[in-house]
Amino acid sequence: MKKATVFVLMLVLGMSLVFAQGSKETVARPEVVKLQVWYAISGASGEQFLALAKAFDEARADIELELTYSGSYADTATKVSAALLSGDAPDAAIMAAGQLYTGGRGDYSMEDLVKDPAFNVNDIFKGMLEYGMFEGRIAAVPYGISSQVMYYNKDITDKAGLDLEKNPPATWAQFYQVAKTAMEKGNVNNSSDFYGFDTSDGVWLFKTMLGQNGNDVVRKVNDRVQPAFHEASGVEVGTFWKSMVDANLMPAGQHNNAEKKFLAGNLAFIAASSNRVARWQGNTNFKLGAIMMPGFKNRSIALGGNVGVILTDDTFKREASWELLKYLLEEKNHTAFALSTGYLPVRKSAQNSAVVKEALAANPLYKVAFDQLENAWAYFHFSEMGTMDSFFWYALDEIEKNVSSVEVALKKAADSLVKEIE
Repeated sequence: MKKATVFVLMLVLGMSLVFAQGSKETVARPEVVKLQVWYAISGASGEQFLALAKAFDEARADIELELTYSGSYADTATKVSAALLSGDAPDAAIMAAGQLYTGGRGDYSMEDLVKDPAFNVNDIFKGMLEYGMFEGRIAAVPYGISSQVMYYNKDITDKAGLDLEKNPPATWAQFYQVAKTAMEKGNVNNSSDFYGFDTSDGVWLFKTMLGQNGNDVVRKVNDRVQPAFHEASGVEVGTFWKSMVDANLMPAGQHNNAEKKFLAGNLAFIAASSNRVARWQGNTNFKLGAIMMPGFKNRSIALGGNVGVILTDDTFKREASWELLKYLLEEKNHTAFALSTGYLPVRKSAQNSAVVKEALAANPLYKVAFDQLENAWAYFHFSEMGTMDSFFWYALDEIEKNVSSVEVALKKAADSLVKEIE
């Protein structure tokens, strides 16, 4: 009797599994796949993204987009984190450090998606593809990628007798002297709040400078991320950083006001994102100039910006999300986005397109950002990267305000990062 009962139960269970598997195999794709898409880009960048996304939406009867501006990079990161916990995450997103929310959860499905022959992953600039990686594996695709550019107020440099078009500084030591001259001789507003240099994003610039001086920022040892920025090559960068503050070329702890100060004519140089070309050109009360970023041992530059990620687990929505990302990253579409926003083309093939050649010939400021692509690199993305950036800010603030020595401030940041990782 027991054997018969067991047999019947096994038979029923087996039939249930067959029916379950059969129903799974016969699940039909919805006539229209509806996608929730968040995007963390605004202004001209947001408008251009929306135009492309809506064109895709109109061309695809089988896909319907619900497009939502999710706020700043920081706001979007907070919202996505909360949405993933609650199960209300968007299906896809254009956001900063999106790979932390895919690769960080062990989702590396993007590695297979980029093998799609219609995508041509080999046409993506190496540094930009790496920008979408998490701990060395592809977890996102690059979208709004930028580099920092050294902008300058040409009215100030002209008054100071500097010809940066003919003699741009190649090293930070040379830049120090140029900024000093601009500060001493170029104060066109006769302002008491006038400086030679500042940056609107000190951590981004500091990472670039570390890379230029042969420092890895962080490195992976025995499958664990370890800080490197506190080593001798990092201390050298921090020491130069402090020298600009000590000479009063750069104000201490005022990076949040750098952009306003520059646009007001009270700052000779500012290191800021290449997407400021689209925002500033033709909208300043002075002649705007730009030069390539100076360097230490080399002139490499760290990339920044945003990436495209797929967050849904639904098979049909994942397929539809990939179709959207492929469309956005088609050479023609992405190049149009880049040229109108100051972001950089992610595809190598764009270099040879007539529209890019015309744009570079007509816009020397944009050409500066484009020329830096040859030496661009992506810093290592890992789970505690955002926290590390906070530690960087604390360290730079202490260095600038003489709270701690360079060695102590960077070591403190490194120790904090190690504890956070552990």
